[in-house]
Amino acid sequence: MNNFVKLKELNALQLRQYREAVKEGFPYLISKSLIIEKYWNRLENYFPEFQIYLISSFGDLIGFMNTIPFQFKGSLNTLPEDGWDWMFRKGISDFENKEPPNYLGGLQVIVRKEYQKLGYSKEILNYVKDTVNSSDLRKIVIPIRPTKKHFFPNMSMKAYLNLKEDEQPYDPWLRTHLVGGAEIIKVCNSSMSITGDIEFWKGILKEDILKSRDYLLEGALSPIKIDLEKGIGEYTEPNIWIKYA
Repeated sequence: MNNFVKLKELNALQLRQYREAVKEGFPYLISKSLIIEKYWNRLENYFPEFQIYLISSFGDLIGFMNTIPFQFKGSLNTLPEDGWDWMFRKGISDFENKEPPNYLGGLQVIVRKEYQKLGYSKEILNYVKDTVNSSDLRKIVIPIRPTKKHFFPNMSMKAYLNLKEDEQPYDPWLRTHLVGGAEIIKVCNSSMSITGDIEFWKGILKEDILKSRDYLLEGALSPIKIDLEKGIGEYTEPNIWIKYA
């Protein structure tokens, strides 16, 4: 029978499967986020009980959800544009300043490749929702990264939200959340930002950069804007704020 465990309960094999799944879950560019580099170890050290893992009956890691509690006192309609980056920073800052959290933020849900399309992401989300329902946290909020937006990098996220398939939202990850009871709050257009010099972007793009323009990268949700005169490039990723009551 499958069961859920927390970070400190993972054995060596499961921990290795977890690390590998994080690397494989998103484009390499995402791993270069300064927020991730600065705060990921603190996330696991401060909040091991909020990192949730689904383990198979024979001890294999199926998938997991990384979450972070944080304090927010305003209307959810006023959640910041820099969604994912802001939420990660806020959760770490609140813990270090001993600010009591009232929301649980979802950072990512990953199901390992061999277990995908079997309904495990819903099972993980439902478990986390049940955990929140039995706690003092008010809601789960997530700046979700739609799984098919990278096919439309030049389309605004607002326009992407209006894409339909069989009268349902086109994006399957968004559909999964809405079917599970989530509500859309709003788009956060600068949810994750990654800035680097030209040499950094040459390494990411695997090509020479000869002019200032927008560059497309496989898996990225929006173009990378390169400014040769300033010697920098910036990737700004839009997400969608959603909430679970």
